[in-house]
Amino acid sequence: MIKLSSGTYLGESTSRFEGNGIQLVDTVYHQAVSNDWHSHEHAHLTLVLDGGNREQRRGAEYQLTAGQVIFYHSDEVHKNDHTLFPSRNINLEIRPEFFAKYELTEVQFAEAIKFHNINASLILRVFKEAEFNEDALTDHVAELLISPLNKKYKVPPKWIRELHQLLNDNWQETPSLHTLATIVNVHPTTISKYFSQYFGCTLSQYLRKLKIERAIPLLRDKFSISEISYICGFADQSHFIRTFKTETGILPKAFRKL
Repeated sequence: MIKLSSGTYLGESTSRFEGNGIQLVDTVYHQAVSNDWHSHEHAHLTLVLDGGNREQRRGAEYQLTAGQVIFYHSDEVHKNDHTLFPSRNINLEIRPEFFAKYELTEVQFAEAIKFHNINASLILRVFKEAEFNEDALTDHVAELLISPLNKKYKVPPKWIRELHQLLNDNWQETPSLHTLATIVNVHPTTISKYFSQYFGCTLSQYLRKLKIERAIPLLRDKFSISEISYICGFADQSHFIRTFKTETGILPKAFRKL
């Protein structure tokens, strides 16, 4: 089994930033690399920007596609094959000193990804900061990453799990609070009161996040901005552009040039 040291990945990697317990690494795959079992020295978040592959972990198998964010615990064993070429990943490595400084755990990151509080939009915002404002990146990354981790994740009640599944299955829609409450069989005020405790944002913010997550891989394809706006359920092209910039810190056209 291969154990990869800090900042090292199997593809062609370029370090964009390193300091104070975090490292941002841009990795491209133009040809086949080792598909043996391997692990990484430190925990990290990976955004699949282009392409994808099939990943196996102990007891599980996943199909990774563009736009997905995956969390890897330190020394977590996995292997990848059936890679689409070219593939490109943005890796945000988080080292023990960062966890210690901000009193965070790897489990908190894994839970935050489940509820989309750490998502593709956040990783893109960090990536853009590294390009234009590297000196302030450490503090900015800390702010971005800590914000969705401030809450203690509890085991969600059944209606929260149902709501999470419902929203993700119908991401292109904008259901009313009353409609959602009826489907999951709770009072609308219950959703209003507890939604942010489990999802880390308001219902309307969460719906926008889901739409932007679906738009990200489409922007790496040949769809026009207007087509993507329609597919993802935005009122019009201007609405999509504004929302994308708000969520990611970058305009759609600029994102296509990354």
